[in-house]
Amino acid sequence: GGPDITNNGGTLGATGITFSNNQGPTLGGFSNTGVYSVEIEFSFATLGGYQKILDFKDRDSDNGLYALGSSLDFYPVATSASLFTAGQLARVVLTRDAASLVTAYVGTTAVFSFTDSSDLATITSSLAFFQDDFATGTGESAPGFVNYIRIYDTALTAGEIAGMGAVPEPASWAMLIAGFGLVGAAMRRRVATSATV
Repeated sequence: GGPDITNNGGTLGATGITFSNNQGPTLGGFSNTGVYSVEIEFSFATLGGYQKILDFKDRDSDNGLYALGSSLDFYPVATSASLFTAGQLARVVLTRDAASLVTAYVGTTAVFSFTDSSDLATITSSLAFFQDDFATGTGESAPGFVNYIRIYDTALTAGEIAGMGAVPEPASWAMLIAGFGLVGAAMRRRVATSATV
């Protein structure tokens, strides 16, 4: 129901956007937003030094969410253990609550949190995905693929994030429904057989 995502030169395919350096999408329409959750499923083609995932300050600040090698990093305050593999999709959720607590999850596991007393993670007016800032010459970016982006106007809890991780993909839903149909057919057949005997 919010503003559209702007594609900045990436290639839109059936399942997402393939982007080159600094071609990630942008989402505008924010106004000093401090309570939110951002969920992204993405991969980088290669991993190395700093590679920006999320920029909160209209690309005017070096602060933000990065992949640092195979780790998740909120520069300059928090870094996770090694988590990412080049070319492999990862689901990252970043939340910021009303008490200024920022928590980062990879999959359904919280990998770091910090109190954002300096408002490093408040969204000035737009979110830039996979685009580095002008403060460092836009050099800290990498090509990759983004499957989906979801923005929430609340800070999701750990339980909500874990529950979202348990939701099957559409193909899995189809298999589950087909499985329930087969079980139902078998039960009807069994009941019919029992009635005739």
